[in-house]
Amino acid sequence: MYKIALILISVIGLIAGCTPSEAPVDTLQQVDQNQDQTQTITELEEENQQLQEQITQLQVDVNSEEIRNNLRETLNMTFKLIAAMESGDTAYMKSISSPNVEMSQDNKQFIITKEDQSYEVNFISGLAWDEFEFRGYNQTDSDHFMLFIAHYNNIEGSEGHAAYEFSFVRSSGGEWLFDGYIS
Repeated sequence: MYKIALILISVIGLIAGCTPSEAPVDTLQQVDQNQDQTQTITELEEENQQLQEQITQLQVDVNSEEIRNNLRETLNMTFKLIAAMESGDTAYMKSISSPNVEMSQDNKQFIITKEDQSYEVNFISGLAWDEFEFRGYNQTDSDHFMLFIAHYNNIEGSEGHAAYEFSFVRSSGGEWLFDGYIS
């Protein structure tokens, strides 16, 4: 019996000696590696978020600059167009008009055709520049722009205002063209 106990103790010693003693060290190394990987992933996600925010801001800045330029160009065209209507400068009016806009010089009217329908609007005249008010704009896409202005009449007895919506369309050459207005 003493021999069996001695053999069992020897076998247990051999088994314990054969078991890798580095198993707890490997487990600690894996935990450290997992923590390092988790930290790296977190840092990459934060950097990705910052880059996405920068891209979004750059897009806003580009779009804002484009809209400012479009607004400046179309607003200048609108004021020149109103001055041309007042003075009868049909050459200028024709030069900035889209194919949807025709003129009746005798009647002092624009004939605007859109989607198989047409309407006529009279030339704007007799307005004082200090009676205009900018109301806003709308750029529906990169090729269509609308300006909203109003004219306030301060003459006693006929006070009031008229609102105008000027439409512009971009030509194939990239220039803005007058595409009609309504009041």
